[in-house]
Amino acid sequence: MYDVIVIGSDLSSFIAALLSARYGRKTLLLSECALGDSLTFSGYTFNIDPFPWSGFGAGQIFTKLYSELNIPLPDPAKISPLNPAFQVILPEHRIDFCIDRGALINDISREYPAEDSQIQNLYQSVTRVCDTLDNAIRESLTSADRSFKHLLKNWLDLPFFMGEIWRLTHKLRSLDRQPSLEAIFDAGLTLLSSQYVNHDKPLPSAYLLSLPWRGLYYHFGGKHLMLGQLRKRFEDLRGETLTDCAITAIRAGDKIEVDVKPKGKPISVVGQELIISAKSPALATLLTGEKKLSKLARKLRRVETAQYPFTLHMGVDNRGLPDRMSEYVIFVPEHPREPGSETGPFLFLESSVADDAGLAPRGKRTLTVTALLARSPLHMEDGELKATAEDMIRSLEKFLPFLRESLDCMDVDRSIEVSRQYQQVVNPRYRFPGPSLPSLTTVALKSPLRNVRITGGITFAGLGFEGEVLSGMKNGYLAAGDAEI
Repeated sequence: MYDVIVIGSDLSSFIAALLSARYGRKTLLLSECALGDSLTFSGYTFNIDPFPWSGFGAGQIFTKLYSELNIPLPDPAKISPLNPAFQVILPEHRIDFCIDRGALINDISREYPAEDSQIQNLYQSVTRVCDTLDNAIRESLTSADRSFKHLLKNWLDLPFFMGEIWRLTHKLRSLDRQPSLEAIFDAGLTLLSSQYVNHDKPLPSAYLLSLPWRGLYYHFGGKHLMLGQLRKRFEDLRGETLTDCAITAIRAGDKIEVDVKPKGKPISVVGQELIISAKSPALATLLTGEKKLSKLARKLRRVETAQYPFTLHMGVDNRGLPDRMSEYVIFVPEHPREPGSETGPFLFLESSVADDAGLAPRGKRTLTVTALLARSPLHMEDGELKATAEDMIRSLEKFLPFLRESLDCMDVDRSIEVSRQYQQVVNPRYRFPGPSLPSLTTVALKSPLRNVRITGGITFAGLGFEGEVLSGMKNGYLAAGDAEI
């Protein structure tokens, strides 16, 4: 018998289980995915999640998580903010999203001098709205019931704040008068969000646009080192984990019963509460088997997964990459979508720093290239994905002309296998029905069953990575007995 059963392979599920155990609940984490926290081959180590992580600054969300868990804060020499946080490369423009707010604005204005006033006004609005959202998140993590219910209700009733939301939305929409400038902001928002970016920019856009000066962080030696530290803490708290297991049935009532098929003999586990990731294949099993969850099932069916991540993993020679290339780069080609192409409007590059011996041999660097596909790699044939990989390399050569010559290793078959598995781990881009509303929550954590809750990037999709962390923390607090959202 467990107090809390958590089903999911993503970071949000792990954080929910970790905080549940931290506050004395007997917790079991069930992961259907066989992936570890990193991918290693040919002497290179790659992050499973290729997208930027934020929230490690003073008072920010991951720092708060470390404090809750009584873990020493990360060593700044191991986890440090990048400057620039990322670059956006277009055929005729390069923008460095610097950690200094003024330098960032000046860099954009230099490339688009005719839009200087518009850019200045946009970032003034971003700063005002972001500060309010940042305070909402921080106070919700430190208040007595850690709930958004009263905090956001009070702020969203303020005419000033509602006016700022309207002005921010209007300013973002006005960017379409300059297509390449619009492409820069859309690419940045798509990278940092788990929400599909279209004409209606969501409220958290202000929060995402402020991330360069709030900090996007590089993890020396790989993100798996930090995750390993957190997993060790979960074990110390007597949390239990089953990985690479199939969930064959879930029965929800006064108690939760889960039939599990790990490697070996099938077992059944019983718990008082269930937290389940929206990315877990087991969620469909739960929704089809429980009539009380039919309304939730209909709501989730209306949420469309618009873009799926697909990543190529490469080891490259230092000399094949430009000296001024940042560790995070968004490349927007001149003709982003050729007829029949599966890839989205840009490619995202994550590379290791030149002296990070924990990830690559001397003189070499890791390089991952991620496209957001219109179809899931799970539903594409190997030949289709290999053709997509070749399209990605061919497009990228316009920015990195010596890429093929500098390749030390690339295993496309391995990348295809990993990308299929990590659909349970890495957030896709969700499209929500109806107009964008002034809210941080995109899918409620609560379900119609009092002892079943949803976690994952889908719940605070507009906040991207920090939204996934927030979802896990909120679910952990609820498992520990805090007031519900």
